Amino acid sequence: MKQFFFILLLVLSFTACQDVETAEKPENLIEKKKMVDVLFDLTKLEATKNYSTREFNKREVDAKELIFEKYKIDSLQLAQSMAYYAEDFKVNEAIYDEVKERLEKEKDHFDSIMNAERTEKTDSIQAKKEQDSIKNALQLKLKESVQNISDES
Repeated sequence: MKQFFFILLLVLSFTACQDVETAEKPENLIEKKKMVDVLFDLTKLEATKNYSTREFNKREVDAKELIFEKYKIDSLQLAQSMAYYAEDFKVNEAIYDEVKERLEKEKDHFDSIMNAERTEKTDSIQAKKEQDSIKNALQLKLKESVQNISDES
C-alpha cells in the first residue's frame, strides 16, 4: 500500500512540474478588429442556419466558407488565432464583449424596425375602421333620409 502511494505521489509530482504549453503567436494572426468582424458574421450566419436549416441545405450554403472568402482567411488561420486569443482571458473577453455588443445593437435596430411596422399596421387598421364607421354612418343617414322622404310622400 505504501508503494502505491509513493508511486502516485511520484507521478503527480512529475506531471505537476511539466511546462504548460501555450499557443504561440501565429505568423498570420488575425488582428483583433478583424477577429471581431469574423466572429460577428460567423455568429449571425450560424444563427440564421439554425433558424432556417432547410433553406441553408436547399441552397447548399457553407457559412464558414462564406466567411473565409469574405475575410480572405482559412480555417487553420482562424483556429490558430482563436487558440492564441483564448490564452489571454482579458483580450478574449474584450473580443467577445464587442461581438456581443454589436449583436445587441443590430437586434435593437431590427426590433425598432419591427415596432415601426407594427405601429404602421395598427394605425392603418385603425384608419380603416374609422373609414368604415364613417361610411356606415353615412349609409345609415342616407337610409333615414330616403325613409323620411318616402314617409312624407
